[in-house]
Amino acid sequence: MIRPSMPRRGFMMIGGLAAAGSLAAPGVLRAQSVPPTATLADTMAADSRFSRFLDLITRAGMVEDFRSAQPLTVFAPTDAAFAGAPANLLQQLLGTSSAGGSQESVDRQRLGALINYHIVPGAFRASELMGTERRLRTRNGADISITGTAESVQISNPAPAQQIAGFGAAGANVNSQPARVVSPNIVASNGVIHAVDQLMWP
Repeated sequence: MIRPSMPRRGFMMIGGLAAAGSLAAPGVLRAQSVPPTATLADTMAADSRFSRFLDLITRAGMVEDFRSAQPLTVFAPTDAAFAGAPANLLQQLLGTSSAGGSQESVDRQRLGALINYHIVPGAFRASELMGTERRLRTRNGADISITGTAESVQISNPAPAQQIAGFGAAGANVNSQPARVVSPNIVASNGVIHAVDQLMWP
């Protein structure tokens, strides 16, 4: 019988120890090492809190934007956030001011500007948004102002009606307190979602 050489036995021993070590690793550690595989779009689709925001994204024809590989930070309004939104303005965007609005009547340009005002390029965790007031440029070209503490992260429009946002003066015409992050750091494969309690108007 041919015995394996010493280097071979040593390799087998090290491999066995490594395998044993991986089996002995706590489940929590193993779970943390596995990156998320669901995209931003799929993560929101799996969370019932974002059904209305996802409906806007779908009507604007922007679902694939949330499946792209680039990292994005999405301040996603929850369904409850729509309760305080001006219904007539949303109806204008969706083409449903009269009964039976169709997909063809959706104002995709302005709806896209609204959606893009909730998106910042790059993936920012809540811990990176804390501190004194800072501005971030959104995907529609206008800025949002963010202030954050350990208890709360708030987002507002720093210059309503003065920003070039492809939307109009809704930021000045909509009475809005700063949007508040109510559920931070929902991590997806291509970014991070922070649930907010209001729609943000450019």
